[in-house]
Amino acid sequence: MRLKIEHTTAYHYTAPIFPEPQHFYFYPHARPHLELISFDLQVAPTPAGLALRYDLENNAFYQSWFNQKADFLRINIEMEIETKPFKPLDFLVELKPKTGHQDALKLYLKSQVDLSNKLSSWTTGLKRQANGNPITFLSTLCAEIGMHWEHIISYKPELLDPNACFEARSGSCRDLSWMMIELLRNQNVPARFISGYSHNPDLKGHELHAWVEAGIPGAGWIGLDPSSGLFVTEHYVPVAASYHPANTLPVQGTFRGAAVSKLDTKVKILAL
Repeated sequence: MRLKIEHTTAYHYTAPIFPEPQHFYFYPHARPHLELISFDLQVAPTPAGLALRYDLENNAFYQSWFNQKADFLRINIEMEIETKPFKPLDFLVELKPKTGHQDALKLYLKSQVDLSNKLSSWTTGLKRQANGNPITFLSTLCAEIGMHWEHIISYKPELLDPNACFEARSGSCRDLSWMMIELLRNQNVPARFISGYSHNPDLKGHELHAWVEAGIPGAGWIGLDPSSGLFVTEHYVPVAASYHPANTLPVQGTFRGAAVSKLDTKVKILAL
């Protein structure tokens, strides 16, 4: 399946501002089931410099810098990707890791919030039901969230606290993913936040999507989408991964000047 993704992000300012260096996270991750056919990034006003870099969690991003004031900032990306079907569970769990990544995984095991006893007990119960099978635990937890939590659309930049998300029984894809990550870490399962695109042919419109990857010995990072309750398939295109959602925002940067900004975004995904 070939996908064409168009994403426009535009900031409008009430007065001219000077953009500080900006980081743009739109370049897709390299995955065995994904082949990047083309990628084009256009920035206006024209930056003084634009370079493809990799951050410390190995995400590709474009660093840009400017030498002029402007009352807007617009980023347009257009890419074509060939995706191939794959089996999400085509691996063998190895209880004893062959490589010593344990110190590196501490970043993805450290909880960022204090979970209530109610959340901790609920997750412990699901893990106990899995009888020591990590894949059963992952799939059960993901399915429970997908079935019993309402997935809503939210444009708020702030994340819902996992405890509040649990009690509300609803949240955006970012909120549900962040809650699931904290629940996994509570059970000593490494987990990270993924931002990217998900193609659903039944939807008329698309948005930037978020899901979870859990670290399993022998399998590496396994993708799960708590919004749907399912494992990630070839319909998902990851662009950023981090131990914290704030590091996956598509545009990261500040500006100098006394102005208020308004954000407009539009995502279009077509199957060619």
